[in-house]
Amino acid sequence: MMLTLVAVALVFSGGMWLVISALWPPRPSLAAALDQLHTPGAPRTVFTPTTVADRSLTVRAGRAVLTRLHGAGLTGADTLRNVEVLHRPLEIHAGACVLGALAGGAAGPVAWAAVAVSGTELALFVPVWLSLLGAAAGFVAPTVVLRAEAAKARSDFRHALGAYLDVLVLLLAANEGPEGAMETAARAGNGPAFMELRRATVQARLSGDAVWDTLDALGTRIGVAELREVAAAGSLAGERGAAVRKSLIAKARSLRAATLAEAETNARSRSQAMFAPIVVMGFGFILFLLYPLVSNIRLGA
Repeated sequence: MMLTLVAVALVFSGGMWLVISALWPPRPSLAAALDQLHTPGAPRTVFTPTTVADRSLTVRAGRAVLTRLHGAGLTGADTLRNVEVLHRPLEIHAGACVLGALAGGAAGPVAWAAVAVSGTELALFVPVWLSLLGAAAGFVAPTVVLRAEAAKARSDFRHALGAYLDVLVLLLAANEGPEGAMETAARAGNGPAFMELRRATVQARLSGDAVWDTLDALGTRIGVAELREVAAAGSLAGERGAAVRKSLIAKARSLRAATLAEAETNARSRSQAMFAPIVVMGFGFILFLLYPLVSNIRLGA
């Protein structure tokens, strides 16, 4: 019995370690970060692992799935856009799905061992179904978390895009050229959104492509439709000879209004969600006040 308990504890600890290492990968060492600074930049492809997490178990498991199983359904368009907006290699997400499935699949053996320790018998199909359901849940859970994090990152990108457009309009009002104003406005912030905008404007200047086309490609890659709309408005205004500043002002106002409406909707939904707990707490407080009175009435009777 003692050996069984030790085996169950080791299996459970190993599963928890796999889940924790998949959700929170280790930070890179200083030597790895310095080596990355001196290495030439590689093209941004979905199958290229990063030097930072190259030695982690998550990356190795994800790389094996992507190369040997041809993605295993993890290379969809939505998944690629989500990992792009989060600046997360696809190998980490694939490895998290694999390790989550392995950890969830261990639910059946753990339940069978726990029941066997208690001295009762368990039908064979019960741990088998538990393993299958646990593996499916562990495989899907990282994708659900990825979608939530990507939605939050896109919301932050929209807020930063509104600030970027405000700075850009001010620069255009000061008779700054469109290309120079866009590159200067991208230097106004240091967040992830401004870094992407700065990279896109510099890439357009070095490659000789239109900056609006580069922004449109960025919006397509990370799944931000508002950035594509800004690029389309600027490109259309430039082609027809219209004032670019007026188009960007209108787009900045509409983006600000949409952001404000979204914030109001979220605040209203949170307020409604708090209504039920407050009512339950009020009923509990009333019962707490009435309990001594009811107890005294019963004792008096």
